Amino acid sequence: MLAARGLTDKEIAIKLGISPDTVGTYWRRILAKYQAASRTEVVAKYASERSKAAVENLQYVNECLKLVADHMIEHVGKAGGHHGMNVELPSSFARVSVGDSILATVTDWIVLLSPAGEILFSNRPLPTGCKMDDLVDDVELDEILSLASTMETDAELEILDTAPKGLSKTYSFRFSPGVGDLADHIVGVGRSV
Repeated sequence: MLAARGLTDKEIAIKLGISPDTVGTYWRRILAKYQAASRTEVVAKYASERSKAAVENLQYVNECLKLVADHMIEHVGKAGGHHGMNVELPSSFARVSVGDSILATVTDWIVLLSPAGEILFSNRPLPTGCKMDDLVDDVELDEILSLASTMETDAELEILDTAPKGLSKTYSFRFSPGVGDLADHIVGVGRSV
């Protein structure tokens, strides 16, 4: 990721807190893994993989949004009095929005984070004011979130034993910088591993 951003080996070493020789060792391993002849080829293959993953992710999100729209058209419109109907909603429906109900059934853990890692939204029940570092056992979390504020960043995170019930032990997260009104935030989607 850092090479794709244009960082030199020396800059990568400083950013990761390792020696330039270690960066060279990692490059040799990466070249072998990608069966590539050059670093440029590795970055191109990496970018291609990330693009394919992004397209797959967008297709998944699009399918979810279609389901939500279909559900709202079929059920919420009728219950809300549209189409000439006047049906009273159960009192429990008023406390939980349709969007919240749908998000609660999604198997992925979806979070909206402040740049400092405070969890502003979660589709999993968490204590108010909770931060990611209260839940995650990863000394590099600050670096991960720093990268995620500028580019898509993947990370596998171990959940602490002290975390609230209902969370899996490990999540494979894709963090992305927010857009539009959420431009100063980080959006994370974590899949249980």
